[in-house]
Amino acid sequence: MIQYHTSEVIRYQNEEITLLVSEFVEGELLSDYLKRQPGQRLAAFQALHLLHALAEGIECIHAMKEYHGDLHTDNIIVQRVGLGFELKLLDFYHWGAPKPINIHEDVIDMVKIFHEAIGGTKHYSKQPEQIKLICRGLKHSLILKNFKSAGQLREYLERMSW
Repeated sequence: MIQYHTSEVIRYQNEEITLLVSEFVEGELLSDYLKRQPGQRLAAFQALHLLHALAEGIECIHAMKEYHGDLHTDNIIVQRVGLGFELKLLDFYHWGAPKPINIHEDVIDMVKIFHEAIGGTKHYSKQPEQIKLICRGLKHSLILKNFKSAGQLREYLERMSW
């Protein structure tokens, strides 16, 4: 999550504009990063690392009694570091105590991002069974049967047989 240090309202050409000052974040939007990859997608192993980093971050947000509510590839800034990814999340949709449905929506959105990162529907049938067990054909009820929270998804990724 990008931290804002301060905000100010300034007047420019007789209009009030809110100015936010935040930390400097290196990287690029995940959507742009994926477009630069061979075939505009990640290999399964790389995508698993991306999903793990995302699940770790969202798990922390949920632990703070918050949720994102609008996860997609244009709301994630990514920077590669070794095998892993450094991620920053943008544009939180809602702040406030999450209800179970909000947590579930974040989990489903993470799986959708993972699905997109591996090439979407076009490449899904060729993915290893381990990948399909995470995506579950993007059927919400099947995803939530296995992963009711970001923490459960993270734990699964850390223990899965590969």
